Amino acid sequence: MIFKIMRSLGIYREKEEYYQVAVIALWEAWERYDEGLGKPFISYAYACVRGKLLNELKRSINYSVRWVVAEEEFWLLVASDEVSDDSTVELEFLRICRGCLTEKQFKWVWYTLMYDYSIREIALKEGVSISAVKQWREGARRSLRKRMGREGTHH
Repeated sequence: MIFKIMRSLGIYREKEEYYQVAVIALWEAWERYDEGLGKPFISYAYACVRGKLLNELKRSINYSVRWVVAEEEFWLLVASDEVSDDSTVELEFLRICRGCLTEKQFKWVWYTLMYDYSIREIALKEGVSISAVKQWREGARRSLRKRMGREGTHH
């Protein structure tokens, strides 16, 4: 049943993790099942497992939309002792993002990663609306994902 649900939801990555979520959901269904409701256990279990997997998929998608992982070499440079000032980090960051972000998208990434500014703080600093900064963010995420996906196939 679990594998059938996973196939029907198109789960092909991190199968072991989703399997564990499904097993836990099945156990929870067993614990909560009430024969007095008149519904067969298998139907109840199927609905519980499928619902739990859908929630986990949604959570995973929301997480991936919110977080964009920078290239490993950038983080290694930031963490290294060789970096003595922000200008070195800025030059390396510019090299990594060159050609894939607009100026405004780059501003969002820079303020977010280097200064941990919120969307509101960036909007105030740049003198634009919060929705404008949100558009920069979405464009930057889309561009970085596209670039990382393309580069990821070459490694």
